[in-house]
Amino acid sequence: MAFGINNMDELMKGKAKTSSSSCLAFGKQIKEGINDKVYSDFFYDMGPRFEAVKKGDLDNARSIIDFLPREQTQAVVSYKSVSVIIIIDDRKTDIRATGDSDMLTKNQIKLLRSSDYSTNFLIRAEYLEMNKETNELEESYFSPYLTIVPEKQAEYEGGKEALLKYLREYNKENTANLNEDKLQPAKLYFTVTKKGTISNVKLDRTSGYPEIDETMIELITKAPGKWKPAENSRGEKVNQELVVSFGMVGC
Repeated sequence: MAFGINNMDELMKGKAKTSSSSCLAFGKQIKEGINDKVYSDFFYDMGPRFEAVKKGDLDNARSIIDFLPREQTQAVVSYKSVSVIIIIDDRKTDIRATGDSDMLTKNQIKLLRSSDYSTNFLIRAEYLEMNKETNELEESYFSPYLTIVPEKQAEYEGGKEALLKYLREYNKENTANLNEDKLQPAKLYFTVTKKGTISNVKLDRTSGYPEIDETMIELITKAPGKWKPAENSRGEKVNQELVVSFGMVGC
């Protein structure tokens, strides 16, 4: 069992040493046109950075089985190692705790419970599974990326689709007849405050078109609809960070 934390307060402020960046999310493959490379299917999405897991579920968890989908763990015969790894700026950090079974160690429980809303983390599990054809044990792994969310997430007036429709409509001119070779998967982070306002709008990566990036920042900042703040398990309003993905489907 290992717990790579010397100073939790400093590390959780983003001062942890990071490893090399890796692709943390995957999208559907985009098909090129036969005679040209003009890309017209501009992508939009909005939500937590990764798969959502409620803070309350983590606080009560004793095993990774308590918050991971059953299909993620059902093939496991026995675990070799299970690590909880905090992600900062899409990079794996040395803020982590490791055990040797699906049951969470004291340090893993401490790490998960001390992590605030909008914290991103990875479960890296190495295990043995049975090969149904050979009936022999084989090594395998899973590594889901998760984002901690409040019990009730922040919501745009009219819902997610209303926001995406607004973005498509007012970005239509900028996104016509784009070059697929230039277009990139972009991420725009922002916080819905406990007062229902927008703050901390920041572009994490460019779409390859500065005019589109600038328009997206303005559209999110000045969205006409109201936001319902997120709420914790006690019904108290809390801040929540959300991410708008746009451009090409991808990481």
